[in-house]
Amino acid sequence: MSTSPPQKKHHIVVLELVNSPSLSFDFPHTIEYYEVSTNDQIGDRIKDATIVIASTTPITAAHLAQAPKLECIAITATGIEFVDRALFAKAGITVTNCPQSNVDAVGEHFLALYFACRRKVVRVHGEVTGENRTWVKKGLLMSLWEQGPPLSCAQETLGIIGYGALGKKIETLARGVGFNKILIADRKDASTARSGRTLFRDVIASATTIVVCCPKSPDTIGLVSSHEFSEMRPEALVLNLARGGIVCEKALANALTSGRIFGAGVDVLEKEPAGRGTSPLIPDPEKGEEPIPNLTISGHVAWYSAQTLVNLRRMLEVGVQAHVKGDMLENPESKATAVVYRGEIFR
Repeated sequence: MSTSPPQKKHHIVVLELVNSPSLSFDFPHTIEYYEVSTNDQIGDRIKDATIVIASTTPITAAHLAQAPKLECIAITATGIEFVDRALFAKAGITVTNCPQSNVDAVGEHFLALYFACRRKVVRVHGEVTGENRTWVKKGLLMSLWEQGPPLSCAQETLGIIGYGALGKKIETLARGVGFNKILIADRKDASTARSGRTLFRDVIASATTIVVCCPKSPDTIGLVSSHEFSEMRPEALVLNLARGGIVCEKALANALTSGRIFGAGVDVLEKEPAGRGTSPLIPDPEKGEEPIPNLTISGHVAWYSAQTLVNLRRMLEVGVQAHVKGDMLENPESKATAVVYRGEIFR
């Protein structure tokens, strides 16, 4: 009687615990968990790994040289701009990620930032609870809107920069709360707009709220900068839910400080984690720097929800299982997770 050959036993190393608790795989394996991993720690930690699981920790050529058994890198995130896909394709290493796993959460965060910024919720809270005792002294707080009353949803023209799954989700939610008009920006370099799209420059000039939700790439770094802010309406609100660096932070700080635009809400910054002095948007008062007005920063938590964690775990397990079985491209769900597979770059 013939028997199946024994399955290979894999050694899995989880470099960041945040998105990868209690994983379950149906192939023989051992697993090591690390809460966080610095660049200097990665090489030693993955030296015996066949599968590595990470969230935002880049694996470099130097790390790869220390991991001769490595077959698969699973990214528990949607963003892959930090992944050296050419390196892993050449090495024959599989890379997977979790596309669209956080679309619902980030879409909802668009609404959270929109209302927080347009209604100045954070500033009002600070004036009421802080040392100024503004409400007690003034009786009314409408003077906090120096530019005049805030727009209502029915007065808003929303400009969406980036019309993938997230952009479409934001469009649906914006229609649901009654936004008056929605414009989908075409590529910045387009001279004519495709059907259903509006020229980028026209979106910048006419939208009252602009949401940035496009992937980060060499083409989108600095996509919204000084020129774009100079063309915006004075009541414009800018929301960045994409990646740090797509909106120029220095230019945004200048636009807010000068009162050129109404306000901004950002979930992401060019340098993360961030704090006082790490960004033009977070001045250091100890150096005599004044805070940036009409700005709300939410610290890269837009993705975070119970459902996102469920989605991340499911997609992570699907991609890794498919790598081990060798059938990544045979199932639509596992194929969707493929970034690099058998030397081919898919995304």
